Amino acid sequence: MTIEQYLKRRDNGELLEDIQKEKNLSEGTVYTLGLSYQCYLKKLPLDAAIKIIQSV
Repeated sequence: MTIEQYLKRRDNGELLEDIQKEKNLSEGTVYTLGLSYQCYLKKLPLDAAIKIIQSV
């Protein structure tokens, strides 16, 4: 599943847990997709969010 596919599904109201079960996604993948979605909502580049997290 691409991040773009995930974003479209979330924009259509699907829950993270439902997508995880349907696609059998690992916990790490779920966290990555969740972070990507939050960055998308805030219009923050994913690379910038990762740099912020690494600095903590």
